[in-house]
Amino acid sequence: MELLVILLALAIGIYSQSSALVNKYMINDDAMQHIYWMRQFQNNGLFINDLLTENARYFLPWGFVFLYYASSYLIDPVIVSKFLALILFPISALYIYKLLKRIANSNYTGFMGAVIFIITATFYKFMIGGHPRAFGFPLLIIFLYCLIQKQYLGAAIVMILQSLLYPVVFLLSTVTYLCTFIKIRDKKIYFDKVYYKIWFFIIATLIGYSLLISKYIVSYNPQLGTIVSRREVLDHPEFYQKGRFEVMPIGSLLSQIKYNLKESIFGYRMVEYLKEHIINSEAVRIYEGIIEPFRLKISITNEIAVIFFIFLLLVGIRKKISFPPEIYYLFFSGILWYWISDYLLFKLYRPERYLQYSVRIIGLIFFSVVIGRLIGGIKNSRLKKLLKIATIVLVLLFFHVNKNLALVDLSQNKELYEYLSNLPENAVIAAHPCLADGIPIFTQKKVFINFELSNPWYNIYWKTIEKRTYDFFNAYYSEKPKHIYEFCNKNGIDYLVVDKKHFQEGYLTEEMVYFEPFQRYISNLLKERKHFILPNMEEQDLLFHKSGITVIGKETFEVIHDSN
Repeated sequence: MELLVILLALAIGIYSQSSALVNKYMINDDAMQHIYWMRQFQNNGLFINDLLTENARYFLPWGFVFLYYASSYLIDPVIVSKFLALILFPISALYIYKLLKRIANSNYTGFMGAVIFIITATFYKFMIGGHPRAFGFPLLIIFLYCLIQKQYLGAAIVMILQSLLYPVVFLLSTVTYLCTFIKIRDKKIYFDKVYYKIWFFIIATLIGYSLLISKYIVSYNPQLGTIVSRREVLDHPEFYQKGRFEVMPIGSLLSQIKYNLKESIFGYRMVEYLKEHIINSEAVRIYEGIIEPFRLKISITNEIAVIFFIFLLLVGIRKKISFPPEIYYLFFSGILWYWISDYLLFKLYRPERYLQYSVRIIGLIFFSVVIGRLIGGIKNSRLKKLLKIATIVLVLLFFHVNKNLALVDLSQNKELYEYLSNLPENAVIAAHPCLADGIPIFTQKKVFINFELSNPWYNIYWKTIEKRTYDFFNAYYSEKPKHIYEFCNKNGIDYLVVDKKHFQEGYLTEEMVYFEPFQRYISNLLKERKHFILPNMEEQDLLFHKSGITVIGKETFEVIHDSN
């Protein structure tokens, strides 16, 4: 059974990511933020004195960076990032199976839970891209299994790995482990004094917190500054709707729990797949008139998911289904760290991260155990066998759900990337931030700004990026060659990449050309400017021209500026 789970996870994992494995320009968007700069390990001449790279590198956990550094001797880091999920996903599915089998004492329950884990995109999408977050579910699931199995040495080793690879789950695990020392017997509370268990916990916690304090508190980068305070967040539109990250106002604890319960079994891809391929299928449309009055419009809201889980809870109580206390401790830990993170606001990651990992795993466990018990209690052996077969059918039915999950295809810019790759190694390129995202990872060239690394978390860094962005759009939509020349000269820009669609009326009248606060600035610029320089350059001034995208060297503007 374990081998079957591994093979199923591997098959769906490969099927999901097959396009990225054969197409270098198909990639997870977070790789353009976390992975691109690691090619420095193979060529230390890349991205020298690059502020964006300094930011990308600074907050990544030490163990994560070391993993890529060690593997870079043999494999390109970008390739590693594509294959890493294919290793982590089957391991996670295997331990979900082992965990549920241990809790429910049922092979079928373990297998069913593993199948749900495999086909629910909400888990796999976190692993795609090979970034630190990819280790969250695997390490938390393995930790929980070790803790419930009372394999305290294993749990301690996993905790240290968590602190090195993805600290969010380390913080969740420390509180969960700590709670296991509290025992209740005969209505009395006492402290568990198993000494090897205590020492494993102390050693793992000291090592883990020492690593985190050294990495995130003691160290300071003057180019980046400190993490923004709550007051700074409240006053800046980039943290609200239409901003870079819509994190304000922070959702309530209850709304976050409801959302993550829904995601634990009703992943967004599954719902969309049902809508597209069943509810709105051609076969259904043939009988539109007959079916319409009875057809359900699938919309699994957070509230419906909660009602469903309450129903399962009542069933569980009636069936007297019990769960290991470690499950409840993990839930408590998620809530506790949500509150602490909310109070400190971004000093300990974003608050919702703690519930994304804890509640989704708990939701999957709870659902699988209760449904497994209900099926196991059926006395009709034929019906029971039929329901078990339905589990396999479920895999086949939703096999296609995860195709190209969490991937973006930038093949349309292939010729541009190939041209830019041949420019001098230390060239600095200015392009629209969204177009600039793919340049570092596909050309190994520095960019002035891009969208992926326009992160407002560090105050000094963000002030620099903010000014760069205003300066860029002022030059990009300029009517005077002088503005463009001064922009390039002042900022050490060697080449400008221009996409002519950014100057078309239909594009400029869109509600969101870029996120706030820059959208308002761009809108004000466009009220005054209509005759742009960049989309109307003479053909002889263009170094590259393909599908409306052009590359212009700064020398061109120097000549125009001097002639004027």
